[in-house]
Amino acid sequence: MRRLLLLVLLLSANLSWAGRVVPQDMNVAVLKQVSYPQVVLSPDGFSWLKFFTLGWLSNSTSYTAVEGVRVRDEHNRFIVKGRLAENAGKPVAVKMDNSKQIVEIWVLSEEEQAYLRQRAAKQ
Repeated sequence: MRRLLLLVLLLSANLSWAGRVVPQDMNVAVLKQVSYPQVVLSPDGFSWLKFFTLGWLSNSTSYTAVEGVRVRDEHNRFIVKGRLAENAGKPVAVKMDNSKQIVEIWVLSEEEQAYLRQRAAKQ
């Protein structure tokens, strides 16, 4: 009984330390450029196209953000959309609606990046 209680406490403490959990329906990318409402994202990871063209070409894609886009920083604080450009070059998790418009952006911490890479490797 004590072991079970200890296990439950350890698991719940671990979840509370995480602060937030990235939902399964969010896509991970690198934020390249922000010119609101346009947001340019690049896939997270190695790109042969970028390698062979020495960075001249990449497979970045431009998306439109909705007017009320929610932006969270690495510490799970909401920030205004005007400050999103300061995070260019950082990995982000993006949630889109049915028309492929961005409704939510999370700037990822290093721990979240490592967790998402592990989750992707398992799938």
